[in-house]
Amino acid sequence: MTDSSTQQAYAGDNSSSAQPAPTLGKYECRMLPHGAYTLIPTTLATLAWIASLSQDGCDYARLEGPIVGDLTGNLEDIPFLEVGMKAFRVPKYNVNAGKFEINYSEDCIGYGDYDVGFAFEMARVFAFLALVFGGGGALFLWFSSCFVFGPSTWKWAGYEVAIATFFQILAFCWFGSDLCKNGGSCTAHYGAHSDIIALIFWCISAFLIFRRYPSPLLIETDDAVDIPPPTGTVLNADLELPVAGDANATMPSSSDNGTAPVTNVKATEDDAEII
Repeated sequence: MTDSSTQQAYAGDNSSSAQPAPTLGKYECRMLPHGAYTLIPTTLATLAWIASLSQDGCDYARLEGPIVGDLTGNLEDIPFLEVGMKAFRVPKYNVNAGKFEINYSEDCIGYGDYDVGFAFEMARVFAFLALVFGGGGALFLWFSSCFVFGPSTWKWAGYEVAIATFFQILAFCWFGSDLCKNGGSCTAHYGAHSDIIALIFWCISAFLIFRRYPSPLLIETDDAVDIPPPTGTVLNADLELPVAGDANATMPSSSDNGTAPVTNVKATEDDAEII
């Protein structure tokens, strides 16, 4: 190939050399830029947050024992209480059923000046922090369904969910509080069961985030990349290159200097394209 054939490759319509440019669209909101994988940890983290929020603050466990009388003032022979992080609920005796039942339409009763102990107070702090980090992580993950996350940003969301898992585990120290040890027996109720579900979902979500970074999907844009022609004279697209042995090769007229075409030029192998 001679330089003439190289120049011919760039001749003609410039649009034929334009190619679509794939882009990541990092700052452009589009549906699922990382694919559907991001919806799995995002949904799990959101369900965990909802499960942790579903309790009303006085249904964490069921308390039995002599401590029940201390909380109620020994006004009635109440066999149990439903207790939570903030307050407790007192059952009422149902004459028709012949047993004590909880009326969930009634308001809960606060602990007042009762000393619930250090472990109880710390459990409330840990539960609150789990809600903050878990809810923040779930909300942050939903942005991955619209915007492109880098690997470090994706891991940061995983750190938030992992921290929520850690604090949720620490929140179970509530069962080691004075309320459950000094003359009382606590068994897990709706609130504790909800926190167990939240713990499992947050743990799975964090595992899926650290297990894999879903690479962003490339998109095709209408923008074209123009390839500049090489320096020098560009020949016309209809140029016929001389073949070795052809004595009647015709060169087209030059548009630059207006000289007449040269005919009857004997082509040599040095100037010819070998086909």
